Amino acid sequence: MSTTICYFSGTGNSLIVARDIAEKTNGTLVPIPSLIEKERIVIESEVIGIVFPVYHAILDGLPLIIKRFVKKMDNLNSKYIFVVCTCQGFSRLTINKVSEIIKSRGGQLSAGFTIPMPNNKKPPKIERQQKLYNNWKNKLEIIYQYINARKKGRFENTIFYNILLAPFGSRLRNKTINLLNNLANTNDCQLESLIPLTDRSFFVDESCNGCGICAKVCPVSDIKIINNKPVWQNHCESCLACINWCPNGAIKGSIKLNEKIPVRYHYPDVKLSDMFLRD
Repeated sequence: MSTTICYFSGTGNSLIVARDIAEKTNGTLVPIPSLIEKERIVIESEVIGIVFPVYHAILDGLPLIIKRFVKKMDNLNSKYIFVVCTCQGFSRLTINKVSEIIKSRGGQLSAGFTIPMPNNKKPPKIERQQKLYNNWKNKLEIIYQYINARKKGRFENTIFYNILLAPFGSRLRNKTINLLNNLANTNDCQLESLIPLTDRSFFVDESCNGCGICAKVCPVSDIKIINNKPVWQNHCESCLACINWCPNGAIKGSIKLNEKIPVRYHYPDVKLSDMFLRD
């Protein structure tokens, strides 16, 4: 049974999960950014896994690159397709959304899994991070047994979060949209046009030496080095790879001019070179 594990990752959480699943299933590991420019994406394997982080979960949580990727997928009939979402919170809306898109492409989502991982904006203490990493290693066997038997119908944290979030959903959605508008310096409410502009909030301080690592780790080539400084091109994915992998901590993100958000996290077992998807 041939298996392909496609992944998108900004700080390594989803990469490590995808890599572990690929090794466990003797599958092929494929970075989604390497396929995204194709007009039509056909994966010949019988089993397809899609691994990615959840962003802005209260909206729908699905990264824009994943939406584009799945909408380009073809020949999905009879495939066993599963998704694995890495996140700090929940993936209910995300799994539902990707299931809808897969259905529109003639396929069916067989299973969806949620893997709690450190938040790449405000990561927990080291002890808590290690606990999450250990929990993933334990859950890997469960996922392997599930997909190896080609079971169907597992979609995690759906009913519980539906009940929990129902009273606060509208308020949280509005708050998230307002946050993104502040980052993008716009009043747009459409995620497809709003999120790419959130890189307007990024800037560098005097510690930037023009090394270009931010441009190399960006999965969607959103950064150009001009006059020895990064310049964002307004097609951001909000993955924060540039901020978290900058060796000097020179890249900042802000909502207000004087409100800096310190962000420095990546999965400890992932090397910088692992994030270089292009020469």
